[in-house]
Amino acid sequence: MDSTAMTDHHGPQGSGRMMPGRRATVLVVVPGSDQDQALRESMGWVAAFEEDCGLVMDRSATELYAVARAADLKRPLMPPRETTTSLEIDFICVGGRWFHPDDCPPCPPDTNGATAWAWAYYQLIMGAEDDSLCTLWDLMPLPAMV
Repeated sequence: MDSTAMTDHHGPQGSGRMMPGRRATVLVVVPGSDQDQALRESMGWVAAFEEDCGLVMDRSATELYAVARAADLKRPLMPPRETTTSLEIDFICVGGRWFHPDDCPPCPPDTNGATAWAWAYYQLIMGAEDDSLCTLWDLMPLPAMV
């Protein structure tokens, strides 16, 4: 990845609900039909996350967990109700903007009993270009020193 592209990457402004010593899950959505380039771009966002999130990360424990096209995630996706898979995701990065459960768009008027975070996941995936690459990463903040 060229150095200009890398300088555009930034992490979130804080650690959200992440806790030292507890694995965190990050979803990065990158538009583009070139899978290799989109994966490199996703890796840049994850590296920026590790640098900027406010916790010391065990970078050797970062793992790519899953990869899918947005179109594949959209097919079975239904408007959220009381629970959804997004509840297991700690951060979502779309279009260079980071979201987390305490900093996401509000629910629509009819929430179906779902949280704002569940609705954010739904809206961000449904709003992504079909050929966007969605990568799910596991990251590990180091335990706090006592």
